[in-house]
Amino acid sequence: MRRLGAILLAFALLAQVNTAFAQTAPAAPQPAAADHSWKPIVIGLGAIAGVVVFNVAAIGFEALPGGLAYEAGAAVPAEASVAISRVYATTSAVIGGLIGYYAYGNGK
Repeated sequence: MRRLGAILLAFALLAQVNTAFAQTAPAAPQPAAADHSWKPIVIGLGAIAGVVVFNVAAIGFEALPGGLAYEAGAAVPAEASVAISRVYATTSAVIGGLIGYYAYGNGK
């Protein structure tokens, strides 16, 4: 009896009709091309360049951060210190503006 049951089970497994078919997934929609504008970057770089050019025109090359004003413990004049602070302040403001612009959906 066991032998007959094993044979019937083997026959039933081999005689199955396979009606299951793989499903095809619908095509995924293509994302829209990102619209990145260079305008805020150009405005920011222009602001930094304007401050640097003003500092160089007003004081000279000692006004640039990391310039010759820092060599071997030289005293930095107050005007150069203020000019360097202007460059740092403008640069950090521009970077903060760009981060805000891109973090919140490109101004949309």
